[in-house]
Amino acid sequence: MRDYGMFTKQGNAAVAKIVDEARALYEVSEYGLETVWNWAVNELEALGNLKGCEEATDTAVREAVYNAII
Repeated sequence: MRDYGMFTKQGNAAVAKIVDEARALYEVSEYGLETVWNWAVNELEALGNLKGCEEATDTAVREAVYNAII
């Protein structure tokens, strides 16, 4: 599993799921990168509201997700 900068394996797995869904949206749909990125950021913010995943909105995590999507 890729490391997205989360503090736990479960956190990285949750972010990996967001990345997989974002890549699918970007690759097989008419959505552009900006729309997909906005969706991913919203998902990271929701994840960051969960106990134990607060770092989901950290810059390092967002950068890793963006690089994985593009």
